[in-house]
Amino acid sequence: MKTGIAVGGNIFVDYLKQIDFYPGEGMLTKIRAEGRSVGGCVSNTGISLKRLSPSLAVKGVSCIGRDDAGKYVLDTYKKNGLDISNISMVDNAVTGYTDVFSSKSGTRTFFVNQGTNAVFDLKHIDFDRLDAKILHIGYILLLERMDSGDDEYGTVLARVLNEAKRLGVKTSIDIVSEDGDRFRSIVPASLKHSDYVIINEIEAGRTVGISPRNPDGTLIFESLPVICEKLMDFGISDCVIIHCPETGIFMDNKRRWTGMRSLELPKGYIKGSVGAGDAFCAGALLGLYSGMSPEEILRLANSAAAGCLSFEGGTDGVGTKEQMLELHEKYAVSGEVWTT
Repeated sequence: MKTGIAVGGNIFVDYLKQIDFYPGEGMLTKIRAEGRSVGGCVSNTGISLKRLSPSLAVKGVSCIGRDDAGKYVLDTYKKNGLDISNISMVDNAVTGYTDVFSSKSGTRTFFVNQGTNAVFDLKHIDFDRLDAKILHIGYILLLERMDSGDDEYGTVLARVLNEAKRLGVKTSIDIVSEDGDRFRSIVPASLKHSDYVIINEIEAGRTVGISPRNPDGTLIFESLPVICEKLMDFGISDCVIIHCPETGIFMDNKRRWTGMRSLELPKGYIKGSVGAGDAFCAGALLGLYSGMSPEEILRLANSAAAGCLSFEGGTDGVGTKEQMLELHEKYAVSGEVWTT
């Protein structure tokens, strides 16, 4: 019997640098403090899953370089209880990393080296050893080889998802938010081989060509069920879940949907937003794995995201499922379940 959740895709080491201000080209600024942490889908979603459910088997699936950064990733994963047996080491390659410069104004600037994320491929997944109930992979549009074309399936990732489904593994995907028009040319190939799709409103809207927000940035709540239906039309097997700062929405394969507003957090509560979407995803995956109802899934996912917001780190604010649901009881809004 398959158990646990495998989380595959992007792995980064984030090198964090605190600076006074971001300088103009050719100018200088001083670095006041430095640190590092793991990032990317495997790190943030995987560790959040273990924090929500310490007894759950969570298995990383990706590749890293045989370098100091790769060793740091493995040490961090082992410390947090992730199974690393499905993470491949690539010779003569650099583990993906991001230089993150944070100024006193709160602005963050990112310089990304894709490293081994660009070569993560079907060959790096040993399906015979995977033995997971769910395989979740992210982020589409940030996995160069997985996003590349495949004559039969459209993309390499679509082939990977098809193979997982053939072996009885439920499949799930996440997408990275980016500017540009690649959503509609790359993402649909994977949707038809996905059981679960857990993405934010920008990614969802750009995939189907419908804006979820007004020109002033306010959310168009009534657009979300329409976007969900358009996504389901691509062939998603079980459900699509969309999250954004204001709400979450769940639609099943019978086109029934549930919307739940996000928690009403007090002033000063939010310390950082890094990893909040991944924490929501982790809560949703745990709910799907555990057979929760759509309302229960959204409640846990919203609460996990809210917990994440209470710390600057991508996973530090995520507690156990029980702790996150206590957070929900404290900050839930009146009339949290909504319809249009």
